[in-house]
Amino acid sequence: MAQNSRFFIHSVFSSLRFASRRVAVIFIAIFIIMGLCVFSQAAVDIFDPLYEDIRIWEKRGLLNDLSSLRPYPLQEIERILNIVIEKGTEKQIKKAQEYKKRLFGSIFHYGGMAELGIKVPKKQRDILLAPLLDMNISIHRLLTASAHANSSLLNKLPKEEGLPAFQFSKRDIMEDSTSIGSFSLLPMFNSGVAVGTPEYYFTAGMARTSFGPFDENNILIGEQAFHSGQFIFVVNKEKFTYNQALLAISASDDRGKYLFPKKFTAAHSITYRPLPWISVGLVDIVTYGGRFEPIYLLPLSVFFVGQSIYNFADASMLGLTIGIKPIDGLKIDTVLLADDIGFNEIVKFKKDAKWRMAGQFGVSYAMPKDHWFSFADINYTLVTPYCYTSIHNNNRKEPNYENYTHNGEPLGSNLPPNSDRIKVKAQFRPLEGLAINVSNTFIRHANVTESVYDPVIILKEYLKEGNYSTDGSIFNHSAVVDTNSKRKHSFLYSTPFLTQQTIQYINQLGLEGVVNLPILKSGGSIQFKMGYTFEANINPGVNNHIYNEKIPESSLATEAQILNEANEQLKKWRENAKGKEFNHYFNIGVKISY
Repeated sequence: MAQNSRFFIHSVFSSLRFASRRVAVIFIAIFIIMGLCVFSQAAVDIFDPLYEDIRIWEKRGLLNDLSSLRPYPLQEIERILNIVIEKGTEKQIKKAQEYKKRLFGSIFHYGGMAELGIKVPKKQRDILLAPLLDMNISIHRLLTASAHANSSLLNKLPKEEGLPAFQFSKRDIMEDSTSIGSFSLLPMFNSGVAVGTPEYYFTAGMARTSFGPFDENNILIGEQAFHSGQFIFVVNKEKFTYNQALLAISASDDRGKYLFPKKFTAAHSITYRPLPWISVGLVDIVTYGGRFEPIYLLPLSVFFVGQSIYNFADASMLGLTIGIKPIDGLKIDTVLLADDIGFNEIVKFKKDAKWRMAGQFGVSYAMPKDHWFSFADINYTLVTPYCYTSIHNNNRKEPNYENYTHNGEPLGSNLPPNSDRIKVKAQFRPLEGLAINVSNTFIRHANVTESVYDPVIILKEYLKEGNYSTDGSIFNHSAVVDTNSKRKHSFLYSTPFLTQQTIQYINQLGLEGVVNLPILKSGGSIQFKMGYTFEANINPGVNNHIYNEKIPESSLATEAQILNEANEQLKKWRENAKGKEFNHYFNIGVKISY
């Protein structure tokens, strides 16, 4: 069978050189849908449907001692499934048994997946076809390994996908030179090895990371961030959980271009549960690069203390998490993340203090017993101006090791600074194996550079250099460097949160149907997804650079010349920023596992 499959795959790819694009795509799609698809593996894939069910079980009170750092190793997954099998309802037990058979019943799964996305009215089509291989193995009760590998045939690279505003690709694929006609053939590989027990474990691998209590878009480490090398240590007891992670990530320059090695994010947290229904946690995160710093591996240390001792110019953040479950099914979560706070101004009760922060607040409810209504939640996220941003040195073309990005994309929230979002989501399961998701997301965003009026240094540097990021993104930091190599910061002691003249408003209404059917004989599954999102985007040009033209310094000799040129470019930007877009996004996907 394996030999025949290899021969068939070879024949398909050979035919692409001679057949038309449409015939080749249809031919491969039929082949994949008929028998070559598989599920991703939970130990190296935080998008595995298991994690959604884990969060539902947690809300229903079956689980009270979960780590907020994912993915989980096979040891922890097995513990979770055994608890549900022991304490759950009939349907919960059945679902947990299906997961257990899929993840632990067979070492290898072979297959692939097929996905199609369409954006209208721009008529963009995103096609993905991927034969793949998954592995889960328990070498010993203390040693497990998981891996996922595929070879993706796609017509659009991940950063080129037609996605709704401020959403990011789930594809861990880098650009490569291999191409077949208008398609690219690119590899993807995630893996993980875990040592220990569910109470004490260490994992090392390559995968996406999610850090925080929310189902999606955590502001600590978001699941939308590209996969990275991860080293995770967890101590998980009944009363407390200690998490420690080191991520080997990639740097970019101050425009988010090019990629450079030797950038790291270290994070640790301790969460205390005095009662089963309440938890309080402290989080410490630091981002640095150009070197490897062992001091950030010390457990129970405070990162900014190490910065002070050694005078490191690294970017540290402090976080607070609070979780409350007053009744079965109801969960209230709060996360606060402080990037930089003007303590001197705050204690003096000054009106203008810097609050470079992000916050996330949510309420969710899941039916305690089996019901056609699965869960509903509402959450609010805000990211203040310049949060997550930083400057590394005065040369903006060199790698920026301190901003909170990886692979040129945000590592924390998928919202840019100076934004907020409210999202409402509900899930219904009218039939066994069928889930219907309904959601509505409302987003506000403004370009903080629109509020910069300092003509002496800041505006002059924006105008004469022409290579500062002034698009309001995570690369739009507050610092500029004048001709005397002195730094000047805009809004050092103020927080102009969404006070700008031009505001972007986005509303996204989504409907998704997911069918998951187990193949009991092989421990596999069939998954079919179909989704639609309607998006209204008001003032979509807010994300463009305001000052993007390099003006000769001779034309900026006086304050009047600087203000005149700045006002002209700002006026032009405002005209181009305004407008309305109405977009429709359709997606369909098939996965089958044996």
